Amino acid sequence: IYGLCESQGRKQLWDNIIFCSNRFKKSPWTLLGDFNVTRFSYEHSNSYRVSNAMEEFNYTIRSAELDDLKSTGLNFTWNNMRKSYAHTYNPSISDHSPHSIQLMQQVQSSGRPFKFLNFWAEHPDFLKIVRHEWAKSYEGPPLRRIQLKLKCLKCQLRKLPTRPETLTADLRQQLKKVQLELDNNPNNADLKCQEIRLRKDLTSSAKNEEAYFKQKSRLQWLKEGDSNT
Repeated sequence: IYGLCESQGRKQLWDNIIFCSNRFKKSPWTLLGDFNVTRFSYEHSNSYRVSNAMEEFNYTIRSAELDDLKSTGLNFTWNNMRKSYAHTYNPSISDHSPHSIQLMQQVQSSGRPFKFLNFWAEHPDFLKIVRHEWAKSYEGPPLRRIQLKLKCLKCQLRKLPTRPETLTADLRQQLKKVQLELDNNPNNADLKCQEIRLRKDLTSSAKNEEAYFKQKSRLQWLKEGDSNT
């Protein structure tokens, strides 16, 4: 909100605020801005008198059943023990100080956040899973439908392997065993086929393993920062 500089010009704003308060009685709402008038004399650095404009402003706040948020930051701070508060920042080159509202709500933990693993894109079933989930129909606005598609897709992707290093280690052991057997029986066609298949699977798995740890290292860097940790 920006209130006009003249007291007379702000009266329409007070009427609009009271009108809105009657419309929003069942919904939470917040007003923030430069009203160009203070509520109390001690909020003004040049005067300690209560003007008619201040009385009108306070009347509007009472009529709209509004409460001041606790203020923190530069000057004129107080604590009304509410979880929400408005913060005043340095004005820098502007003649107004910027504000922000902090809504401190306790959020119940819903488990570990979903993290897309890049090597999933190389899985042979990846595109089939995406196509299947994206072809489903949902009711509601477009963004809601996309949200539901992503939610269901996430559940399916969680079923894909998440630790490629385990599979890589297992394939290395299998290949080692087959190669030892093939060394003792070099003419065994079945062992040769197994070795070719295991070499191919191990190469693919090792690539996924490298991509997994590369992605994990970047996430760790983002978390720890560039502090030689």
